Amino acid sequence: MIAVVLAGLAGLFYGASDFSGAAASEGNHPTVVTLGVQLTSATALVGALFVIDGTFVPIDLVWGALGGLSLAAGLALFYEALSIGPIATAAALTALVSASVPILAGLALGDRPPMLTLVGVALAVPAAVLVSAGEVGIHGNRTNTLPRERVIGRRQLGRTRVLSCGAGVLFAGFLVALSRVSEDAGLFPLIGTRAAAITFLVLLISAQRVWSKVRSQSVPLVVAGGLFDCGADGFLVIAFTIGDLTWVAAISSLAPVSTVLLARVFFKEKLTWLQILGLALSAAALALVAIGRSL
Repeated sequence: MIAVVLAGLAGLFYGASDFSGAAASEGNHPTVVTLGVQLTSATALVGALFVIDGTFVPIDLVWGALGGLSLAAGLALFYEALSIGPIATAAALTALVSASVPILAGLALGDRPPMLTLVGVALAVPAAVLVSAGEVGIHGNRTNTLPRERVIGRRQLGRTRVLSCGAGVLFAGFLVALSRVSEDAGLFPLIGTRAAAITFLVLLISAQRVWSKVRSQSVPLVVAGGLFDCGADGFLVIAFTIGDLTWVAAISSLAPVSTVLLARVFFKEKLTWLQILGLALSAAALALVAIGRSL
């Protein structure tokens, strides 16, 4: 039951970090904001290492670094997919792939959750998709009226799909990598995660020549995003040491729930009926996994 709570907290904190990062990206370059979030998360991690016990094992750093590279590369592809659009398509496909691939990987690696837990895991996938995107693909490219414009629209949609699927696979790689660390590793694997992610982002920003200063009013949001991110990673890596990849990944994939709810509270964004359905499925998924684990 503790692992279920930790996985749920990881999802909530990831969603809060995503919300803070998205809000901070208003008027700032998103990749630079992401780097700021990662730097803040690394600083918080240093302090957490003195509080939470763990055993330093070099291979755990490797797994953490692989996860960090996968996460950073996934963010780069995801941002590119969002910039091309449609945003709903990018969000839905990324959520679908990033939620389903770790589940399949866990089953392939030998996870055999109880039937009730498995039903909850299965519900988590459509829940993440619906909450992430709402009205996915309903409007399509209807504004393209000329044949040439329709062809361009289809090509852009195709590229968005490829990038989104790639981002989803890389996000899933982050989860799979962290699930392979030692049971008594503590937070030490996250040193590799932060180092790899920060190095990748610095190289990417340098290559794209988009270095810029974050606006002063956005700094608190960047700091909040980093603190939430560090907390989420901590909850996740500990949940993996006492739980299975299959259902821990499924529960943590419900991060869009807190992002959407925070947007509702602070930005007064209205929820679509599909997002409301996704929230209901998220609650059902969490309940079924918790009940299945307690039986």
